[in-house]
Amino acid sequence: MGFDIYFEYFSKIEKPKFRGFYRVISYQISNKITAVQRKSYNYMLKIAKNSFNKDKNSRVFKITADELLYFFNLGDKNHAYIKQELEVLNNTRVIYNFLGKDKRSKRWGSFTLIAGFEYKNGIIEYSFPHQIINMILEPKMFGKINLVIIKSLKSRYSIALYELAEDYINAQIPKMTIEDCRGLIGLGEKQYPKFSMFKKHVIDVALAEINSSENMAFQMSYELETKGRKTTHIKFIVHKKENTDQTGEKQKNFYRWKNLIVQKYKEQPLCNNLTELNYLKWTLFFIDKNGFIGRDVEGKRAILESKDAFEIWEYLFENPNKIEVVPLTQLDILRKDFRGKKIEQVTTTVLGARMVTVVEFKEFREENERFFIEIEQEDGTRFWTQKSFEFGEILGMGFI
Repeated sequence: MGFDIYFEYFSKIEKPKFRGFYRVISYQISNKITAVQRKSYNYMLKIAKNSFNKDKNSRVFKITADELLYFFNLGDKNHAYIKQELEVLNNTRVIYNFLGKDKRSKRWGSFTLIAGFEYKNGIIEYSFPHQIINMILEPKMFGKINLVIIKSLKSRYSIALYELAEDYINAQIPKMTIEDCRGLIGLGEKQYPKFSMFKKHVIDVALAEINSSENMAFQMSYELETKGRKTTHIKFIVHKKENTDQTGEKQKNFYRWKNLIVQKYKEQPLCNNLTELNYLKWTLFFIDKNGFIGRDVEGKRAILESKDAFEIWEYLFENPNKIEVVPLTQLDILRKDFRGKKIEQVTTTVLGARMVTVVEFKEFREENERFFIEIEQEDGTRFWTQKSFEFGEILGMGFI
């Protein structure tokens, strides 16, 4: 991770009341903790930072169990649940400077997330290892983490990538191997061992959640590097959103609309008329069961990459009349199935000799429900037919 955390007041929370901004360190880690544990830990760091603002010598920090349960909507859990979560944090070993961001000092190492904790009468006292204390007191590689956003993210993979993006918001995230990416996100060896599964169920799901967040100040995409048939590296790219009230309201409307469209068209065809985006009219788009947009060309289905999917969503948002599936016209069918087809043209000379040439259909145009054909001869010469044809006439031609 490697960043500050700032916290904005939650208007829906009546108690406990928190106001203002708080800057707290976190760090780049190999993520093998749950989303709740990660959220709780960020919150505990915020409490520690506040204590340091009052007393630099603070080493033991306090928080109520009810506060943690309330803040993360865990009111149905009892205090024993918090004890289990803290035990995991106390036994989780962390690798810091995971991607080598601190290049000047060449520092690296490991420690447990918390040094210890004690629960008594609903009050939790806890402490951090000295590495965390030093990072809080002398922050050098900070980004910003918004606890409002952290609270809204459901997947620990989304949280890990969000923290990574905030860490590098003003710099490029370094290209990493797929193995390092799996380690950063916290996957075990047997979890999604095939890259296609890892991409579909982890990366794409996490980025979809991040990119659909109304409060997020950026969006993320990624590029893949392959060697032969194997995907070896991944590079995440952070795209800042414009920071204006008008843009923010438009983004909120966009994601509300997108969520409604996903629910309406899930596991159904979406549209097939995006020629403006260089897709042919017979490219059928659909929403799969996970809410991802894909394309279907003659029965061959594939989920779109994040960048292509987002371009389509933006275009449909601005052009909602394009959402419905448009039936194929006769002209569409001719262009789809008959461009490139060849026929033999037989010409009889004045002396009775027969000349056979092969001509290729290059384009069609429609006038008054009849069709003209652009022909290309073997020597490359092109011309439009003077005669027009009915649709059935063209279908019945002897193609070779």
